[in-house]
Amino acid sequence: MGITQYREDLCRGCGNRPLNLKALSLHAQTLAYRDLACRFLLYGRGIDTADGAVRERAADAPEAPLLSALLLAGLFAAPLATVALFIEPPWRGPAAGAWATTRRLLLAAIGTAVLALVVAGLLAALGGTLRNDIAGGAGLLLASVLWLPFTRRWSARAHLCWSATTFLFVVYLAFMIWWTFVSNLGTAGTAGGILLWLLELLAAFLGGAYMWELCDALGRESWTRRVHEGVPTAALPAADELPFVSLHVPAYNEPPDMVIETLKSLIALDYPHYEIIALDDNTTDESLWRPVESWCREHGVKFVHLDDWPGYKSGALNYALRHMIDPRAELVGVIDADYQLDPEFLRRCAPLFADQQVGFIQAPQDYRDWEQAPFYRRLYHSYRYFFAVSQPSRNERDGAIFAGTMGLIRRKALEQVGGWDEWCITEDAELSLRLLQNGWSGVHVDRSFGVGVMPLTFEALKGQRFRWCFGGIQILRRHWRLMLPGGRHRDNQMSIGQRWAYLSGALQWYGDLLALLFFVFLIVGAANVGGGGGLLFRKLTGFLVAAIPMLFLLGLVRAVALLRRGTGADWRDALGAFMIWQSTGLVVARASVQALFAKEAEFLRTPKTAEDAHWTDAIRGNLGETALALMGVAGIVGALARASGRGGWLTAALLVWPTLAYACAPINSLSAQRAALPPDLRERRKSEAQRYSPARRATIAAGGLVGAGATAAIVVALLSPGTNPILTPQLVGPAQGHNANYAKPPSSSPSPSPSVSPTTSGSPSPSPSPSKSPSQSPTPTPTPTQSSSSPAASSTPSPTDTSSATTTP
Repeated sequence: MGITQYREDLCRGCGNRPLNLKALSLHAQTLAYRDLACRFLLYGRGIDTADGAVRERAADAPEAPLLSALLLAGLFAAPLATVALFIEPPWRGPAAGAWATTRRLLLAAIGTAVLALVVAGLLAALGGTLRNDIAGGAGLLLASVLWLPFTRRWSARAHLCWSATTFLFVVYLAFMIWWTFVSNLGTAGTAGGILLWLLELLAAFLGGAYMWELCDALGRESWTRRVHEGVPTAALPAADELPFVSLHVPAYNEPPDMVIETLKSLIALDYPHYEIIALDDNTTDESLWRPVESWCREHGVKFVHLDDWPGYKSGALNYALRHMIDPRAELVGVIDADYQLDPEFLRRCAPLFADQQVGFIQAPQDYRDWEQAPFYRRLYHSYRYFFAVSQPSRNERDGAIFAGTMGLIRRKALEQVGGWDEWCITEDAELSLRLLQNGWSGVHVDRSFGVGVMPLTFEALKGQRFRWCFGGIQILRRHWRLMLPGGRHRDNQMSIGQRWAYLSGALQWYGDLLALLFFVFLIVGAANVGGGGGLLFRKLTGFLVAAIPMLFLLGLVRAVALLRRGTGADWRDALGAFMIWQSTGLVVARASVQALFAKEAEFLRTPKTAEDAHWTDAIRGNLGETALALMGVAGIVGALARASGRGGWLTAALLVWPTLAYACAPINSLSAQRAALPPDLRERRKSEAQRYSPARRATIAAGGLVGAGATAAIVVALLSPGTNPILTPQLVGPAQGHNANYAKPPSSSPSPSPSVSPTTSGSPSPSPSPSKSPSQSPTPTPTPTQSSSSPAASSTPSPTDTSSATTTP
């Protein structure tokens, strides 16, 4: 068979004829036929002629070394850039103006170049090929350039942190989905791998939302919409130019003395034109609302008691809007019944509505009597995070939310969108979304103008978190189309920044559900290790090793660094605030599932407690969290007891933090019950349960059954026997230019790796485990090969085999 005939076959795309490698090799070497187009066609048929020899191309995909190098570059760059973000420069230039913008761009370009060179140097120090070293640095440069238009108001440090972190997320997801399909997982294993990849995709989105907030809060130099103190005293308009305000005070099962104190603080406001409407919403104990009614009658405050009135708080507010409000009112304010206000609240905030585009303003929710006990101090800092960090960041994109109390709304805008929606239990945030949809603008004011009372028991806090999460998912279910990227139009006038603020804020509620699912996966992995291995779960460990530390570290950085920067908390209180977030994770995960299937839900029931609470009461009020903590302890013990390799130790280490978080739930419960409080708040703490109605059993059952069923299905799939051991993801070896063949696992003992031999039909007969022979002889001989480039031919793992599937949970 001559070279002319082969050339004709190749130029026709080789058709369906088998290629005789031996004959082709002989003709290629003797006649020096190395035409580039023909080599390309050969490569497409699985034949490699890159170095002049003709042989089967390695089974691994050609992009593996490049992806490995890019992932290593991201793993180097992201931590370096994050550390740089927290290093304060010795001087700060002007924040606004052409020079400030130019300075930030120049510093970002210089910083990107330096970071790319450092990363390329680190890759070279690991022995990476020149091509891979350049690719790693070039990838970081490209990511930085792409993000420059969106981060032009940030410092260079914040820009580098954001671009390097998103680069890591993208490359990691690309690498892991590629690895899932080439690593011989089998049908069930591939399905499980795709499932975990989708969870990691959600984790990357949430991580990106957290990181954007972090970089925006710490790195933004130019704040274009920030309002620190309201309208300055020197710019306050004359009294006759101020709008009339109607303040609405809804109350449900509140102590009458507390409500009256709130009304007294409202009467003392330094403002000429306003009214107060007290709304008692379905309080069943007449002794609670009758004293308030009497006080209001004596002091000229409007009062109404609504008995068996639908719509909860929204229904009461709509009643006031439609039946009780003064016709002169231009603004509507909402004040919770436990707040005490600064006399300057209306004087400083109402004039902001001089801008006719402003539909609402929101001042921070603030709290009192928190300094005397560690639990309340840490809870206070956890609340302050949203108004000190999240709201200012959202406000820059006009994406701030209306949070209810301490907020004012333009009456015209409120009536234009149909008033308060009674289907949503977080009616305040839902209202602000509809206002923005209709073209109105919102303003966040940094200064606190009033202080209220935090939940005084941990169980009440869980009920509040349940309500917030359930309402957030309700909003997502009803309005998700409004949050998708797109241009402004008549039916939705929200900008891209506003849509991002609301979409990311809603989806962040699923962070706790995601953490719970990963915790279940780790428990299954610990069971695998404790049972001696052999389960499908071990094949998916690479996902968990990356995802859980990523979520934990990003959350920890966000909580500790931003809490300390934004609220002034010390390290201990910042960590304590973070643990309070974590310890409510189960109830938030539960609410996020239930809200997907239930149209409405009431508050969770808060167990009745006593001042001399016993530790058994704390456990009884947190049975789910206690059970998960015990499962975590058992998983740690089981993983360590049978840990013959690093897999057991790694699984145990990853279980420590979520186990501590769940264990903190009963500890926080007991701490809250035993914390010292002033006499009036002690009495309120005793009646905390009265303000939370029982959750509907149908709601809990539907969401619980769906969640439990899905989790059980995942666990069953992960516990399925796995018969095909695989190699775990490899980075260093491929970056050094070595091929990582995931499709063919290494054998446990050396075995001959015969090369291709000619047959009478002229077609090659490849071995089930092909390897690349170092010999370039035109007539290969079937001799055993011990080359390190062939994992199937060596009993000792090659340098690229960084871990073994049998030692990974």
